[in-house]
Amino acid sequence: MTLNTPLVDELCKGPWPSHASELKKSQYSIMMYEEALQNKVSQWRGGGYISIFGVPSGIIARASKRPDIIKESSVVRIFPPPGLFFTTKMCRELCRIAEKYSGSLIHLFATTSDIELIEVPHDKIPDLVKEVEKIGLDVGSTDVTLRTVKACIGPARCDVALFDTIGFRNAFTKHLLDDMQYPRFPHKIKTKAAGCPNDCVLGIHKSEIFVCGTFRDAPLVDQEKLVSWVENGGDINYICSKCPTWAMSWDGNELTIDSEACVHCMYCINQCPAISPGEDRGASILVGGKFRSKYGPTLAKVLVPFIKSSPPKFKEILDVIERVVEVYDENAMPKERMGEFLHRFGFDKFIKLVGVEVDIRELTIPRENLFYHWKIEELM
Repeated sequence: MTLNTPLVDELCKGPWPSHASELKKSQYSIMMYEEALQNKVSQWRGGGYISIFGVPSGIIARASKRPDIIKESSVVRIFPPPGLFFTTKMCRELCRIAEKYSGSLIHLFATTSDIELIEVPHDKIPDLVKEVEKIGLDVGSTDVTLRTVKACIGPARCDVALFDTIGFRNAFTKHLLDDMQYPRFPHKIKTKAAGCPNDCVLGIHKSEIFVCGTFRDAPLVDQEKLVSWVENGGDINYICSKCPTWAMSWDGNELTIDSEACVHCMYCINQCPAISPGEDRGASILVGGKFRSKYGPTLAKVLVPFIKSSPPKFKEILDVIERVVEVYDENAMPKERMGEFLHRFGFDKFIKLVGVEVDIRELTIPRENLFYHWKIEELM
C-alpha cells in the first residue's frame, strides 16, 4: 500500500543522502513521522517503564498519540561493550535482531552510550532479550538504577589519557551489575569517565558521578622540542599569557612550570606538542552534575581531588563510588537527583558521611575576601 507522505517525500529530494529515504526503507511507522512534520510536534510521548520478566529495570515505553497508526512501542536499551569496540559479527547480529523484533532502527549511541532498539512491540520484548543475551550482551540501564558508564576511548587512542577509562568501565559494570539492573535508588544515577580534564564526555555537566583522569605533578616539557617548535613559528609566550594561574614562564631558552600553581587545566598540553601530562597520575572523583535541575544547571563538585587508579579492579575508585551511592540512597528523597540532593542536604555533611578527607579543592569557588564571614560593624 502506498502511503500519502508528502512532507517525508520532500525530504527525500536532492542529491544529498536523506535520513527520510532510509526511514522509508525500514519498518519504522513512517506515518508517525509524517504526522510529526505536519503538526510540528512529535506524535510520541513518554510512557514510563513497563515490567518484563527477566528484565528487573524494566523497558522504556513510548505512548502513541495516534493509536490509529500504531498502538504501542518501546525502546530497549542494551549495554555496549567497553570502549564501544564491536566485531563485525556482533554488528550483523544486532542488525538481524533489530529487523526481526523492532522497526529495524538502531540508535548508536544514547547519552550513556547505550545501544537502543527503537519501536519494539511489547509482546516481542522477551524473545528479543533472549537473543541479545545469546550474542553476549545484556539489557538494562533504565529506571532508578546505576546507568551504563559513558567513557571516552582513553588509552586505546588518545595520547593524553591519564587513566584506563575502558578498563574502569569494564570493572564498574562487573562490580555493580546488580545495581545497574535492579532499581533501588531515589532516582537514576549517571556515571561518566574521562581519561583527562579535557572531559570529552561532558561528565562535569551531565553526570551524578564523574571520574576524571588527572595528574599531581607539573606537566613535562621537552625543552629541545619546544625550542624547535618556537623556531618554526610556535608562540609559547601567548600560551604562557593564557595560563589561568600564571604558572608558566619562558626565558627564551627554557620553559618553567610551577607545580604548586598549576591547576592541570590541559591548555598548554593541548596547544603545544612539546608539553605533556606529568607522571604522578590518577583520577579525581566529582559528584552532582546535571545540566537541567530544579536549581538551574549544576556542575559536578570535586569530592576526591586525587585518587590512585589501579587496574584491573580499580578498587580505590569503586570503594568511593559505593559509599557515594549508599549515602545518596539513604538520605535523598524520591525523584531527587544527586545534584539537587547535595544542594538541599549540604555538601559538608555529604563529605563527612562518605568518609573522605576534606580538601580545599572541594570548594566551588575559594573565598577571595578573608573577612567575608564577619559583620560590617565588627570590623569598625
